Amino acid sequence: MKNALRKVMGILMFMGLSAVGMPVFAQVAVVPVDPEPAVKPFDLRFGYGYQANTDLKKSSGDFHRNDWMGSFNAQVGFSDDFKLDNVLRYEYHNYNFSNSSRFQWDNVHRFVYVPVFLWRANEHWTILGAPVLQWYAESGAKLSDAFTGGGLVGFNYTAGPDLSLGLAVGALSQIEDSAKVIPIPLVKWQFVEDWTLRVGLNRLGPTNGLGGEIGWKLAKTVELAGGIQYQRRRFRLDKNNAVGQETMAPVFAKVTWWMVPDVSVEFFGSVVTNGNLRLENKNGHKITDKDYDNTAYFGGQLHFIF
Repeated sequence: MKNALRKVMGILMFMGLSAVGMPVFAQVAVVPVDPEPAVKPFDLRFGYGYQANTDLKKSSGDFHRNDWMGSFNAQVGFSDDFKLDNVLRYEYHNYNFSNSSRFQWDNVHRFVYVPVFLWRANEHWTILGAPVLQWYAESGAKLSDAFTGGGLVGFNYTAGPDLSLGLAVGALSQIEDSAKVIPIPLVKWQFVEDWTLRVGLNRLGPTNGLGGEIGWKLAKTVELAGGIQYQRRRFRLDKNNAVGQETMAPVFAKVTWWMVPDVSVEFFGSVVTNGNLRLENKNGHKITDKDYDNTAYFGGQLHFIF
């Protein structure tokens, strides 16, 4: 048990350091990729998160943020082995900056559509592919300048009931930046009874990121989990058609309770580390960027399957 935990913590530390070192990963993390077909065709989620007020380093000013999310997945089965998982997601990020801050954006919206094709070649191998379309901008920004697109391709190998390994390669255009091609590992490993390691694209309340987490099944309907993930948001601004960006690495703990088999509620708390805000002009050239102090981020999510 101790040796297994040491291995897992080493993997999580590697994932956390990798994520912080390669920020474009999280921009491809528009939705979590689950290579296994869903048991039921519809999946509905609502989430909320609050990032507590924090000071900008080496500068005057502070801010806090509220996040809301709604997502809907609808799976279409063409055959027993070929599925289409339609993912629709909306995020709303409400920023509140002090008057002394150079960052003055407020309501940022994100719309995402990802149709994920899943082909189960045999009992071990699943192939996936998806185009990615998203619009990410502050209220009032020019619609045509806020679109990005790309795609994901990948595979998953199920070695047995306790282990699956995979790799997805994501490519996504960037607002006023060059497109990125990113490999994304996918790991799900039940290394001892009731303990599971998950690495790849994962959820934290209303947000997604790249990282790793360890889950412990406290009871049949309750799981405790902890880990680290990296998040990146890059969006078009209303004023001067500029570009805003926020990056961070939350270290989190969460509890998920399945109240009934098809309905769950999640509560999480985290410490946001490595937070940074960046402001660029309409051509993607830096105007200013500032780190901000570590702060609390907490909230929850409701999940319905039907």
